[in-house]
Amino acid sequence: MSNAGSPSTTLTRVRNSPCEMERLFSRESRYTIWRELWLWLAQSQKELGIVYLVPNPNTNTPMEERIIEDEALEQLRCCCRALNYQASAQQRCTLTPDHVLQYHFVTDLDAPKSKHWLNLGVTHEYTLENTEQILMARAVDILNTKIAMLLYRLKSFAMDHRDVQCLVYKSGSGTPAPYITTVGERIAGWAKTLGTLLRAFQILRCKIGSAGSQPITSSEQNCISFFDKMSMLQHRCGINALLGRLCTSLGDTALQIAKDLDHFDLTGQLVQKGATNNGPPVTAEDPSYKQSPLLILKIAANTLREVADDFKNPNVSKIYGCEEYIMARLFKHAARVVRVLQSIVESLYYDAQSAYTIKWVKMPSMMASPLVGRLVNRHEDRATIMRHLRAVCINEDRMTLPFQLRVGRFLARLVNHEFFRRHADDVRNAVLSVDDVSCFEKRVDEICGQNGIIAMRLQPYQAYIREMTAGEARPQSPPTIQAAPGH
Repeated sequence: MSNAGSPSTTLTRVRNSPCEMERLFSRESRYTIWRELWLWLAQSQKELGIVYLVPNPNTNTPMEERIIEDEALEQLRCCCRALNYQASAQQRCTLTPDHVLQYHFVTDLDAPKSKHWLNLGVTHEYTLENTEQILMARAVDILNTKIAMLLYRLKSFAMDHRDVQCLVYKSGSGTPAPYITTVGERIAGWAKTLGTLLRAFQILRCKIGSAGSQPITSSEQNCISFFDKMSMLQHRCGINALLGRLCTSLGDTALQIAKDLDHFDLTGQLVQKGATNNGPPVTAEDPSYKQSPLLILKIAANTLREVADDFKNPNVSKIYGCEEYIMARLFKHAARVVRVLQSIVESLYYDAQSAYTIKWVKMPSMMASPLVGRLVNRHEDRATIMRHLRAVCINEDRMTLPFQLRVGRFLARLVNHEFFRRHADDVRNAVLSVDDVSCFEKRVDEICGQNGIIAMRLQPYQAYIREMTAGEARPQSPPTIQAAPGH
């Protein structure tokens, strides 16, 4: 997927550039939401005809009752966006709570006409807890678009490599057994898992609602049961626990993908373009790995899992923190995992020579089990079968052939060997059981095809994907690394 941009610039952007999550959870963003909440509450109070008292400037006793004026509302509306200097000023004032300082910024400087009614009905819970819900909803929206973009990259890569063979190992008990699949099938498996996660995040987004607030008038104080505060708190705890579990799953998925990428990197079947980076080292202890995207991915995924475990703890505050509260850290690390994954996918190349070579090296061991299983039923001795298979390998004039032809040459010698020729049908079926990847190609189409699972998941994000991929030219064929002429 070389058309997506240089991996050098992509990886540098992943490390150094502020993302949407950074802006969303900035002080300016939080203070802006507070002002919007105060505006929305004031608009509702005006519609309900709720009055406020104007004090006598001399005695400071209530002088008259008034309804919130349109001019005062407009003044508050015009200053809803908090400015950078206000956030910086509040950061230096460590002794006064942020929301109190922000209140004085509004009533003393930005909207002085709101001085006598801005705090009417405003409670600590109304401001902070509703801010938590708004930030969570917006953060899930951002994360979903990032996952959708990653799925688009995976979908494209899988379809470009749907029939490109690679060798992987079956996980399970005992010694892992090698088998032939396609690069597209492996990538499609990642996409399917992430697509399921995207669907779960979409469902979570629909469940995020208002945090509620304390009653805004004294006459409603006796009707607190109407607000069902305990039910609301239980709902929010459930949402927080679900979000923590989903982020843990995202971290686990990233680690599993990193494990697959480690295998591809070790065998040289999928390689990344070399990247240079001016960012800070990943670990001071091992500077040789400072450029490793896989190391960055593993660190990001493990950090996400740790933060998600803390977030799931109901005793950990979601809206307080010495420097940065935990929900902000959770979403920033989740977005980082997705961005690093995308940068890796965008820089992957298929190395045909390495893939063919490891396939040829492992082919005799992969053929052993299906041959023995079939020919033993034909009353052949296992030791005899293995002896003749080794003879085929020994007589292979492999080094004189181009790497693309070595596997085919081995299989041809196997089929035409005097011993195996007596069981031609069984041998051909054994070869097909190892070398046929048509079922994997079908699976890629089902997951990543035009009408596949991922295409359905991406429908709500088509406009975003078009914007992010504007100007990209799709290559006619997937980029691969081939051997130099004469090899």
